[in-house]
Amino acid sequence: MQVSSKKEFRSRTEVLLQLVFDWVAALVTALAVLVALFIFLFRVVEVDGDSMQTTLYDKDRLILWTVGCQPEQGDIVVVDRYTEDPLIKRVIGLPGDTVEVTEDAVYVNGIRLEEPYVNANFPNVPHGMEVTVPDGHVFVMGDHRNNSSDSRAEHIGCVREENLVGKVIFRFYPFSAIGGVE
Repeated sequence: MQVSSKKEFRSRTEVLLQLVFDWVAALVTALAVLVALFIFLFRVVEVDGDSMQTTLYDKDRLILWTVGCQPEQGDIVVVDRYTEDPLIKRVIGLPGDTVEVTEDAVYVNGIRLEEPYVNANFPNVPHGMEVTVPDGHVFVMGDHRNNSSDSRAEHIGCVREENLVGKVIFRFYPFSAIGGVE
């Protein structure tokens, strides 16, 4: 019959404690990296309203890319208005583009946009406008065109690029719609 010595018992205890310490250190490090990423690179936002239906719905939760966000036509972005709630909209026109909104279509530089994300039940109203997007600005519109405060409204107009919080890259809630957003 063998009897374990105190030294052997202490050695096993030290190994177990070291293992627990290593796991805790790894978890704390992973958490710190995750927090840093969400402070400096990403932001989580929740959709409030239906101005982006049928692409995004009220209470959808999204991840934004916030660093070096260079908007492109068709990107969904969040606009910080500082004194009012932020807007979630789609980029339609870039600096120098001429955007024309008619009763049944949107044209950029004379070319009709193909907009499969706009539901046929949501026509482009208000319409009858043409604007050239100034340098450092973008023209944005909601996908639910008849229920969207966007660049067509005089009090919003073209949005300064510096007021873009970030570009939507991923929807993580509801789970039934998880994935990229176009």
